[in-house]
Amino acid sequence: MQYLSGEYWKTFDIWKNVEKSEWENWKWQLANRLTDLEDVLKVFNLNKEEIETFRRTSSIFHFGSTPYYISLIKDLNDRNNSIRKQIFPLYEEIDERIQSYGKLDPFLEDEMSPVEGLTHRYPDRVLFRATNFCSVYCRHCMRKRMFLEDERARTKQEYDRMFEYIRENKEIREVLLSGGDPLTLPNKKLEYILKNLYKIDHIDIIRIGSRELVVNPYRFFDEELLNLFDRYDKVWLVTHFNHPDEITNITRKAVKNILSTGTPVLNQTVLLKGINDDEKTIENLMRDLLRVKIKPYYLFFCDPTKGVVHFRTPLDRGIEILEYLRGRLSGLGIPIYAVDLENGLGKVPLSPNYLLDYSDGIATFRNYEGKIVRMQVEFSNLDDILTEEGKRRVL
Repeated sequence: MQYLSGEYWKTFDIWKNVEKSEWENWKWQLANRLTDLEDVLKVFNLNKEEIETFRRTSSIFHFGSTPYYISLIKDLNDRNNSIRKQIFPLYEEIDERIQSYGKLDPFLEDEMSPVEGLTHRYPDRVLFRATNFCSVYCRHCMRKRMFLEDERARTKQEYDRMFEYIRENKEIREVLLSGGDPLTLPNKKLEYILKNLYKIDHIDIIRIGSRELVVNPYRFFDEELLNLFDRYDKVWLVTHFNHPDEITNITRKAVKNILSTGTPVLNQTVLLKGINDDEKTIENLMRDLLRVKIKPYYLFFCDPTKGVVHFRTPLDRGIEILEYLRGRLSGLGIPIYAVDLENGLGKVPLSPNYLLDYSDGIATFRNYEGKIVRMQVEFSNLDDILTEEGKRRVL
């Protein structure tokens, strides 16, 4: 966790004249995003090769970052910094030798859309893509195909068609509001979405997937947004921290504001090669999430998305990390390690194998220390004793 004190952003020449009231305004953060090479060169010293790579890659998969998120980079000259690597375009993203192993839409989100912008993959829930705009464009984004499009929110007419589909399909109990990032929308448009979903009686949960808590936490200092969360109390917030350096004392304040509305906060982490694919980093991340009262939810194997393939780790790396966490962290801090299957076939949870053998009512376990334990877990006459006939015989 990073502790940011005073007007820390003024150590950057580009923001040395920015006042506290501006920096801590979520709209200022959006309005002053760095979006092109000219902006980046005001902050970073890039060599000729890096400049050419940035230019070529960002012309295909565009670049964008809030000032706040860039200010979390501890050393601007460190090419291996975890935050820098999540936002800086690399040539690997467009190297077809690598990216030919990926697909633009590996989960068939567009194909499984009965209404444009709405994906219905599981019987009881739908994905509601409210916008294709993000305040920060993560290089590992599962919907990297959006980088190829113009930035825009969907129209009222598009939203209305999505509401109508949800209204007519009563098996739908949960709506995942995503994008892009839905919390970059103006409060008026966000309320229009929440209000209409709230009117549908069979919707129990409205889950908002957003990275604003990571990249623009001042969004949650906005009283209008907090009032929306308080009013529409079916809302759950799922955020996306990947590294301990992304969690700050500003995060803690923002989470406190969110929790004050009765809105739970969960986190999804993606396992990323060269960024967080080691045990200590994930352990520290999970501990810091719990410190600020965010519940670790998922640890995802990196998706097979074109433009993202170079971030993938071996599949068993996540299992090894989970095994390391078990016994070092309480159950509160251990996420579900999952793989999202291609072609819209859903998520599969993976975990270390602690059950080694099970037969004749005897189970053999391996605990987190590697110790082998045999336990009797079934008793052959127990069912008989519990029957009415068995009880009479005892009496």
